[in-house]
Amino acid sequence: MRLVSARFQVGPALVGVLLLLAGVASPNQASAALRSHATGSTTTTTTSSFCALKTCTSTLVKIPEAAKGGITPVAPAGATDLYRCTFFDPHLTADQMVIGSTFHPQNHGTAKKPVIEIHHAILFQVPSNQVAAVKALGTSWPCFSGPTPADTFAELSNFRSVAGWAPGSASATRPAGYGVNVPAGSGFILQLHYNLLASKAKDNSSWSIDMTPTAESGLTPLLGWSLVAPPDLPCPSGSSGTLCNRTNSLNDLSKRFGSSAVNFVNLIEYVCKAAASTAGDTHWQSPTSTSCIWRRPANSQPITVHTIGAHMHLLGKTLSVELCHSDKTCTDPSKVVGLFVQSYNFDDQRAYNVPPTVINPGDYVKVTCTDQVMKCASRQWAIRKVPVPESGGPAGIIDDGGDLQYRHPRNCVTGR
Repeated sequence: MRLVSARFQVGPALVGVLLLLAGVASPNQASAALRSHATGSTTTTTTSSFCALKTCTSTLVKIPEAAKGGITPVAPAGATDLYRCTFFDPHLTADQMVIGSTFHPQNHGTAKKPVIEIHHAILFQVPSNQVAAVKALGTSWPCFSGPTPADTFAELSNFRSVAGWAPGSASATRPAGYGVNVPAGSGFILQLHYNLLASKAKDNSSWSIDMTPTAESGLTPLLGWSLVAPPDLPCPSGSSGTLCNRTNSLNDLSKRFGSSAVNFVNLIEYVCKAAASTAGDTHWQSPTSTSCIWRRPANSQPITVHTIGAHMHLLGKTLSVELCHSDKTCTDPSKVVGLFVQSYNFDDQRAYNVPPTVINPGDYVKVTCTDQVMKCASRQWAIRKVPVPESGGPAGIIDDGGDLQYRHPRNCVTGR
């Protein structure tokens, strides 16, 4: 999805606290992506490169149809994207620390010219007390934003992300001394977002997750904090396309992905508008940029940011993540916590390690994304119909214009 977002990994400061990597003393998840620290499975015992000399359990997370060669993704009527979630039971009898992960996307092309249907993949942890309810959803279910059909922020807090992948991501390692804790009895939800412009072939993608027992790991737990910016971008002045009317655009979204998708878009805009008002930010939304403020509660504990990752779509131009304090003074995003991606490349969505940076109670993080300027007299869908790889990126790994537009209900797009 085109949640203009950054993600952090964070860890505890004095109490230790994307995508970003960070840590905190108690679970907390929000999408930019921060990782922080606070103060039917295929399982084999191997010596993993992520574990140094420790013996780890490598679990291959697969879709239910893996033994049959996978599935042929089919998008909902009128759409070119499929959001599909499935449950996977790793049969954990003790707490485990995830120390590395490698996503294996199905390539329908060649090594030099890959054709990959996966737009993004996220692995969520299912708490033991939620496993039965998730299993009751069936073999698979649609999941436009979060891991279940609910599409709420509460849902994202209940089901923490363990790992994520997007084009350009490599095998994910955690900062030295840290890992993502997964309690005994937990399950996994595998969310796969398929974009079906380049291919509609059978998919059997999988994910290798490397874990070591928490009790003997000596590692500090990391948590993911996902920080999103509003998906609504108004059409430029003078545009007259039918879908430049927000109601019409959201109705179009609902036809393809259901009312819960509309509710999620409205919720993000409501939260970000309220946060902007509190901070006195009057420039949080325009035809070419969008931003959102995410504040640490006054009664929370300090967190320390370790890694940041960014996710936008093909029209994404720049993305910045800046740390601001309770007195509204902000740091230069190119120097502290921060991240400033001056030339965003959809096919190079890597995670960036940053100097450990403490975010104190009352501080807030502001995520700002800008898009390429587009002009149009009527709303068209050219970008949905023509696969256009990011300049300089591998041909075949493409973004989805349909996804781009329904996450930007008022953005007027004619193509690139």
